[in-house]
Amino acid sequence: MTDATVAASIAFLLQAMTPDADERAAAAQHRASLEEWLKQDLGIVRMRETGSWHHGTAISPTSDVDYFVTMPDVRPETSYTALKALRASLTEGFPECWVWIDRPAVRVTYPSGGPAVEITPAYFRDADDYNIPDPASNGWIQSNPAIHLEYVNDVQHRTDGKAKSLIRLVKIWKAMNKVPVSSFYLEMRAARFTETTTLPIIYDWDLRDFFRGLAEVGLREMNDPTQYGRRIGVGAASSAELVQATHAVDRAARLAGLMREATERDDEAIAVRHLMSLYHLGMQ
Repeated sequence: MTDATVAASIAFLLQAMTPDADERAAAAQHRASLEEWLKQDLGIVRMRETGSWHHGTAISPTSDVDYFVTMPDVRPETSYTALKALRASLTEGFPECWVWIDRPAVRVTYPSGGPAVEITPAYFRDADDYNIPDPASNGWIQSNPAIHLEYVNDVQHRTDGKAKSLIRLVKIWKAMNKVPVSSFYLEMRAARFTETTTLPIIYDWDLRDFFRGLAEVGLREMNDPTQYGRRIGVGAASSAELVQATHAVDRAARLAGLMREATERDDEAIAVRHLMSLYHLGMQ
């Protein structure tokens, strides 16, 4: 980061961590081959992109490309049956890849590089409603990817095109600090935050307010801001991970506050130092 201002450093960080043309081309190539194989082998009805790449909030190189594949048959009683069949098909069709079940999806990583892929077996219910594997059990939950895309696009419009970058900054913080929480949880938290914050969004100001607010309410399940229905979990796999994530949020709130205080004093050098600490830069 050659420009010693917080604004320039944040702009550099966003540019560096946004998937570039080569990554997008690799993702498109992977999708084409995956879709062709799954139509041939399993007779899938449709393959649709979901998640952060579809929302425009993906970060490089950690964000997977997420897809729903509409399965052709009657939904089995247990979601493991569908996941096992999808894993077997992908293992056969892409023997050079690493393929394993990572609920609610099957994860595919490529030895040649490019973004990893997570494919979720989905059973059509109505319109954009699907049944997909429950991340926490062998059952099923309802999901509607179109609703969350519309919600993120709405807050992007409300904030004059800045909400998605703020969401990216929160996700970059998670990735750089290895915080064990769900990216989707953070995305919905950050998107919900932009509905209540004072406009315009100023990244260092709003990072401070976001992390302070998250520290105050604590890492706990949240209502789906789209009102779709189900609660959105934090994503920590254990109580130890939840404690680790809570400490990370508290630290982020402190550092983001110090960064903003330094900016208000026009002490850009100190502000950038706190920004680098917030994102764990130069500490490896």
